[in-house]
Amino acid sequence: MTKKILLILLCILSILFTGCSGSKQVDKASIAETVTVGEKDGKICYTFYLLSSSDTPVFTSVFADSFEQACSKAKSEYIPNLSLSKLELFITEEKIADKTLKSDIKYISEKPYFSPLMYVTLCDENLEEKFVNDKKLPEQVEEHIILLKNKNKDISLNSLSIFNNFFSDSNKEFSVSYINSEKEIKAETIKINAEK
Repeated sequence: MTKKILLILLCILSILFTGCSGSKQVDKASIAETVTVGEKDGKICYTFYLLSSSDTPVFTSVFADSFEQACSKAKSEYIPNLSLSKLELFITEEKIADKTLKSDIKYISEKPYFSPLMYVTLCDENLEEKFVNDKKLPEQVEEHIILLKNKNKDISLNSLSIFNNFFSDSNKEFSVSYINSEKEIKAETIKINAEK
């Protein structure tokens, strides 16, 4: 009987005195849902849009040469509790895609905390201005991407399929989505050269 009581006490004490070490509290984490890549003043700018209860978008912009460098810089200088595990949308301006997209997709594919199903798309240079002012815009972009996928089965929409196309020996060119925001948000298909 005393052994059972002692065993129960030990179980209770071990539960009380153990805890999570090195964990991030959810209420203190800054969860990025969307990242846009654009060019500002001749420099490449990565903008992290964070999950928040605010009516307006909460974001931090980081100037960097690559997504890897932007993540490191954002965590060390601007957003110490940055979490990228819920990143759903990665958008790159078409005019700089040749400079950044292939290396960014490679970095995303190497890190286990990124979802391989994250949507990746190209866009025009006006979309980022609209993102800053409209919190619902990422949802609209995702809806248009899904509709585009239903129309065109050969399009590469997520980071895994784009990575496979970039680093495949057989593909020279493949299709990705392109978000045109000139008058209204509209998804189209655009070809990318895998060898660039």
